[in-house]
Amino acid sequence: MDMKGSLLSALGIAELLALAGCMETMPGPDRPNRPRPDKPAMCTQEYAPVCGVKRGKRQTFSNACMARAKGYSVVDQRPCGR
Repeated sequence: MDMKGSLLSALGIAELLALAGCMETMPGPDRPNRPRPDKPAMCTQEYAPVCGVKRGKRQTFSNACMARAKGYSVVDQRPCGR
């Protein structure tokens, strides 16, 4: 075998070994799904205060979008405590 033939042979073996180490993984009952990043929120900077609640905690936000982006539910279309 000449130099070119042995080089091709060595590359072929290396390629087979590399491919043998690859495997496809699919999410299933025995494999947890990857965590998803939080959804980004693009809220306007308008001032239309609302009262939001999350787990019993009330908080005033500058607008409904900002409240929902933090996981709060809007319960009133005005600041909390008014």
